[in-house]
Parts: sequence; C-alpha cells; structure tokens
Amino acid sequence: MVSFDREERNLMLIQALDYFSSSLSGIFVTVYFYNHSDLKTTIFYNVIVYISTLFFYVISGWSLKKVSSAFLIRFSLITSALFFFLLFILKEQSIHYLIPLGLLLGFNAGNYWAGFNLNQYLFTNKEKRAEYFGTVTGIINALSAIAPLLGGAIIIVFNSTSLFGLDEGYSFLFFIVFLILLFMFFLANKLPSHTTPDFSYREIIFHKQSYYWKLILGQQLLLGLYDSSLGIVISILFFLILRSEFNLGGIQTIAYLLGAIGSIFSIKTFKKNKYSFWIGSIGLAIGIGLFGILHNLPGIICFIILTGFFAPFLNNWLSIVYYNSLDNYNSGWTKKYHLMLEREIVLGVSRIVSFLSLFVVLQYGNQYKIAHYWLYGLLFLPLFIGVLLHKMNRLIQNTPEAVNNKIH
Repeated sequence: MVSFDREERNLMLIQALDYFSSSLSGIFVTVYFYNHSDLKTTIFYNVIVYISTLFFYVISGWSLKKVSSAFLIRFSLITSALFFFLLFILKEQSIHYLIPLGLLLGFNAGNYWAGFNLNQYLFTNKEKRAEYFGTVTGIINALSAIAPLLGGAIIIVFNSTSLFGLDEGYSFLFFIVFLILLFMFFLANKLPSHTTPDFSYREIIFHKQSYYWKLILGQQLLLGLYDSSLGIVISILFFLILRSEFNLGGIQTIAYLLGAIGSIFSIKTFKKNKYSFWIGSIGLAIGIGLFGILHNLPGIICFIILTGFFAPFLNNWLSIVYYNSLDNYNSGWTKKYHLMLEREIVLGVSRIVSFLSLFVVLQYGNQYKIAHYWLYGLLFLPLFIGVLLHKMNRLIQNTPEAVNNKIH
C-alpha cells in the first residue's frame, strides 16, 4: 500500500473537490447556455474562455514573481465562486453576458492551473508518480461520479416544483457550487510555500529543444486539439438524444465510475508494460468512432464504456511522462518554469484552434450534422498521440543516455 505525505494528500483533496464542483456543474453550464442560445453560441463562449485561460496562464510567469502559487490558487477559487454567484443572480440573463463571463472563467482557470500544476510538480514524489496520478484520478472519478447525477437531480426537482421558475433548478445548483468553492478557498490556505521561479519569457523562445521535449509538446498539441472540444460537443449531442438533465447526469456518473476503475487498473499496468498507453489510445478512438456511427443511445453506451474505462491509460501516462521529463531537465525547479509554460502554451493554443475551427465550420450548414461529422476527425488524434508515445519509448531504449525517464 503506497502512502502519501501531507502535501500530496492536500493536493489530492483540492483537486478532487475541484473536479467534483466541475462535474456537478460543468456539463450543465454548457447545457444551460445551449438551452438559451444554440450550439454556435456555446462554442463561441468556449473560444472566449480558452483564449482568456491561455492569456492568464502565460502571464503567470510574471505574477508568480509577485505572489505565491498558493495565492494564485486561492484568488482564482474566490473569483470562481464569483462566477457561479453571477450565474445564480443573472439566471437566463447570463446569456447576454457571455463575453465577460467567459473572460472571468478563463481568468479563474488560467491562474488556478498555473498555481496548482506548479504545486503538483513540486510536492509530489517523483518515485511515486504512477501511484499518485493513478490514485488521484481514481479518487477524482469516484468522488465526481455522484456529482453529475446529483446535479441533474437538483435541476429536475427544482424545475418541476411549482414554487420555482423554469431555471430555478440551475440557479440552486450554481449556488451550491459557489459554496463548495468558498470552502476550497479556505482549504487552499494550507498549501506550503516555495521559492520564486527564476523565469524569463526569452527562455521560451531561445532555449534549445531536444527531440524528446519536442515529442512531449507534440503529444500536448494533439491532446489539446480534441480533449476540450470533444467534451463540449459530446455533452450537447448526448443532451439532444437523452432530453433530460437527470439522464445526462446519470450517463456522466457511469463514465466517472468506469474512469475510477480504469485508473486503478492503470497503476499496475504501467509498472508491467510501458506500452499500455495504447489501451487508452485505441479505446478512445473506438469509443468516439462508434458514437459517431450510431449516434443513438447504444452509441452513447459504447462511448461511455470505452472512453470511461480506457481513457486513464492514456491520460495518466501523458501526465507521468510530462512530469518525469521536467525531473530530467538538468536544473533546479526554479529554472524549469519556462518548460511548464511552454507546454501550457502549446496545449492552450491547440484548444483555441480546435474551438475556433469548429465555430467557423458551424457557419456553413446544419450545425448538428457538422458537430456529428466533427467526431470523425477527432477519433484519429488519440492514435497519433500513441504513435508519439511509442516513439518516445523507442528513443529511451535506443539512446538511454538522452533521457532517464523510467517509472519505478
């Protein structure tokens, strides 16, 4: 049984609560905006969110010289609470404030993940990263499993009660998330301090990239091209088929439970076979493809089973090889922040490109058919990531002096 120290346990708790609150509300924020607009408007909102997220993550290189990462996390949590409080107050009028709301959510995400990712790298034991990411993903999925079903139930119960208006279920849900984020604000006060990163933006432009690091960036670029846009498109297409927030929440609950089980299996699999990421790559591709072909309830079930269980084999491995690559950079952590920022720029830009591309093509035809066809392009991307991870393993085997990146 692997034991974790206090910092690791605290990070797990914060991350689990963050994903719990996101699972409780995230998919329903998407559906809420969709119900009051259309698919194009919802995608446009996400373009604003991800542009804002990238901008504020990039300037974290400057802000972390002025304030601690713990401050960034706490400040982003209080402004995240403000975001949901505004949704609670504005109700259906929030659709008229998509741009400021998107900018605010991007501000929250950019600062939160800048601080959290740095803490996660600094305060996790590099010898136990397979166990850490497998465990934290399992906890996240297990805790988050009840959240979508609970969120859907809250919406249905309060919307169907004659004492409340049509959107009161959503409003009450957003208020609950507001309270959870306030609790996380106080919890984040326990994060340890650390020294200031020695960082210059010039390092991103002028530092020499090894072939190994280029493979890392290539994986992140491909990941960003499908991970976020797939989630938004799938949420809306699922809702159009299921026609119920409760049913949508139930499907999400099953996906999280399968993800928790998959994460547990991935921990042992990574130790035995360093090519087991292919399980995730192939499982994701088949799941996306089957839903694209069937586009009905059986298609949803196939997607949930295949992507829910197998995705952790790919996603956890991507996190492990990224953090291990930082360990092998021949310098102290304070001189590694440009690498962290470079990775986030690649990931963020590819997500923006994905959403922008989808937004543009949605202007030229039936937006739901286009979103359906969009899935066929996305299904190849997890396979391409598998190819790059395969090349990375071969590089380690053939030139072990280039990197020392093994999972113990």
